[in-house]
Amino acid sequence: ADGTAAGRVLVVAGPALDHAPAEASRISAVYPEGTLLTGSRATVAATLGALGTATIVHFAAHGHHEPENVLFSRLDLADGPLMAYDVHQLETAPRHVVLSACDVGRSVVRPGDEFLGFTAALLYSGSHTVVSSVARVDDQAAVEVMAAYHRALVRGVRPPRALADATRGEPLTPFVCFGGA
Repeated sequence: ADGTAAGRVLVVAGPALDHAPAEASRISAVYPEGTLLTGSRATVAATLGALGTATIVHFAAHGHHEPENVLFSRLDLADGPLMAYDVHQLETAPRHVVLSACDVGRSVVRPGDEFLGFTAALLYSGSHTVVSSVARVDDQAAVEVMAAYHRALVRGVRPPRALADATRGEPLTPFVCFGGA
């Protein structure tokens, strides 16, 4: 009923992360009708093209938070970085985004109490739920945690509960659920 387990699904695995292909494969198995971008297919252009029509998006990629200029926070893809400012400019943001990437859940608060960062760019652009990491992630542990999270979503479990349940066996996994609709 909350829309998390329905709609178009996009799964993207970035380069130079040992367990990203396995994580992307496990998530894709949960959503067999979804789009999977891995290896040389996981480009910035292909990802941005699919983001505009996706309801649920999962990234397994290196992430970088840039506290001095948060719109330059980024995810590493096959041909370069997907920047926070790229997603901030989307006409239609995915309803639910998982950033299985180090640090991109971190934020900076500027004068006026404005919350800024990659996660904030998605929320300000219209995403209802963003799951992201506020610290470094063990990419091997992320495979199991994220697979459990998505399986729970498909069963109709709401995102905050699905994340809490998925991380129960990995208590030091630094994922946070922002939103939850």
